[in-house]
Formats: sequence, structure tokens, C-alpha cells
Amino acid sequence: MTKNLRDITKYLLMFLLSSFIGWVYEIICVYVVFGRYFDRGVLHIPCCPIYGFGMLILYFLFRKIKNPAVIFLGSVGITTSVEYLTAIVAEYKFHRILWSYNGWPLNFQGRVSAVSSCLFGIMALLFMKLVIPVLDRIYSSKAAKTVSVFAVLIFLCIVAWELHFFVK
Repeated sequence: MTKNLRDITKYLLMFLLSSFIGWVYEIICVYVVFGRYFDRGVLHIPCCPIYGFGMLILYFLFRKIKNPAVIFLGSVGITTSVEYLTAIVAEYKFHRILWSYNGWPLNFQGRVSAVSSCLFGIMALLFMKLVIPVLDRIYSSKAAKTVSVFAVLIFLCIVAWELHFFVK
């Protein structure tokens, strides 16, 4: 397997893992705040793709940074900015409020909260320091080809599953 193909499947697996972790985070937040289960995902599977895209962006920005404080603070700043801008665009362009942090401590206009921002920073730091090294070890081992095929198959199954809801 070529290095480029191996890297692409590694990024795909990072996307899938962080999308699932983001979905779990969303489920837990809703349960803690409202005391009930509510699927916050936009797909028919347990994942929130925005977390996958966000983690990939953070990975490419911070992959060479060793200092955990820089990764944490940079992730907090970037995710908070993106979350705030997304809330503004959704509200004024599409007349939709997709989330509200009203009632959360240290929130700003209900669009962002220092609590959620710190949680995003912690998740990014943990992903960079715990998950990425494991993926690096896997992708430098003999299991790389098997894991790559597995990641592609999972992705193709997800795409097929989602498409079947639109083809009906």
C-alpha cells in the first residue's frame, strides 16, 4: 500500500472516530442538561460529521505541536470561533437556532459557552495525545493494510446506508 493511500485511510478513520466521539458528547450533554436521550446526529448512524471535520482541521494545524497547552488553547480558540460564526450564519442566513447555551455558565449570547469551549479543547487534546499515537502505531505496523480496508468498508457502508434514505 502506498504512503498516500495509507495516509488517506488514516484520515478517514480519524474522521469516523471523532465523528462518533462527537455524537457521544452531544448525547451526554443533552442527557445531562435535559435528563433524557435525544439523538443530536444529522445522519441515521451514531455520528456527527462536524466533529470529524473539526478534528481533521485541528490535526493538520497542531500535528507538529508538542506543547499540550498550545494544542488546548488553540483548539479552544478555533472551535469557539467556528461555533460562534456558525451560530450567527445559521440564525441570520437560515433563520435557525441550532443550539443554545442559555442557562449554561459563562455563555456569550447563548451561542458559545466557556464550558463547552473547554470541553472541545479537552477532547481535541485527548484525541491528539491519546488516539493519534495509537493510530500512528497501527498504521506503522503490519496491521495497516487490514485497518485501511476496514476503514474504507465502514465508510462505504455508511454512505450506502445514508443514500438508501434518499433514494426511496
